[in-house]
Amino acid sequence: MPAAVIGGNIVYPNLSQIARLFRFRINDTFNNGATAGTSGAQGLIMNNDNPDLLTCMDAGIRDVYTDLRNVGDAALLLDNYCLIGLPPLAQPDPSVQVCISYAGFFDGYQWHSEWTLPVSATRIERLWERWSNLNGINALNFTPMTVAPFGLPPCVQTQWFGQWEMRQNAVWMPGSLVQEDIRIRCRISFPDFQQFNPTSIDFDTAYVPILGCTNAVVAKMCVQYAMRFAPEQYPMATAEDEKQTFKLRQEVVRQQQNTEYQRAQYGDAATGNYGWLQQL
Repeated sequence: MPAAVIGGNIVYPNLSQIARLFRFRINDTFNNGATAGTSGAQGLIMNNDNPDLLTCMDAGIRDVYTDLRNVGDAALLLDNYCLIGLPPLAQPDPSVQVCISYAGFFDGYQWHSEWTLPVSATRIERLWERWSNLNGINALNFTPMTVAPFGLPPCVQTQWFGQWEMRQNAVWMPGSLVQEDIRIRCRISFPDFQQFNPTSIDFDTAYVPILGCTNAVVAKMCVQYAMRFAPEQYPMATAEDEKQTFKLRQEVVRQQQNTEYQRAQYGDAATGNYGWLQQL
C-alpha cells in the first residue's frame, strides 16, 4: 500500500483552514447539525458569507506580510524584474530627471505606460542597468546603480543612469543618452482578497503564500476581533500575537543565519592597487 500523503501537494494554508481556527478561537463553532465543511458548518457569527470575516482576515494577512518583509523573508522578495528598452534623452539637460512609477516611465517630457514598477512592489531594494539591444542582442551584464542618499545631483546626463533615489513612490534617475534596460529587486506584498469579488472566492482553493503562517494570521485576527467586540480580551490577544509572530520571524532569521557571508577583498592584491572609490 502506498504511503498516505498528508496535506496534498499544496503546502500553503488556505482560507478555510484559517477561518476554522479563527472560529475555534472565538468560540463560534456551532454548526446546527450541518455536515462539517458545508456552508452551514461555519458558525453563527463569522461564517464565510460574513464580509467582516474577510476584512479581519485581510488585516491579519497584511500584518504578517509586513512583519516578514521587515526581516527580509525571501517569500516576499521579487528579483530580476526587467524593464527593457527605456527611451533615451534626445539631448543632455541638467534640469531634466526621469522616473519609473506604477503609472509608467516618465522620460523627462512625457509618460510611457509600457514600463512600470511591479504592481506588488512596496520597497525598492536594488537597481541594475545595461545598454539595451547592443548590436541586436541583450547579452551585456547588468551594472549596479548607486543610491543617491542626499538626492540626485543636477548633473549633465551621460550614457548611463548611474544613480537613483526613491521619492513620491517612484524611482527617479538623471536620465541616459542611450536606450537602457533596468533590472529591479524589491520587497513585495500580495493583493488583499477583498480586491476580488467576495462571492467568487473559494476558501478551499484561495491560499496565503507564506509557509506555516496559519497561527500567526489567526492571532492577528483575534486582535482585530478583540478591539471591536471584546476589549477585555485585547491584552491576551496581543500577547498571543507577539508570541506567534516571534516564532514565524525567528524561522526566517535562523535560516538567514545559516548563510555564511564574507566581505569582498578591498583592492587588487595582485597589483597592489587600492582605489579610494573601488566598489566592494
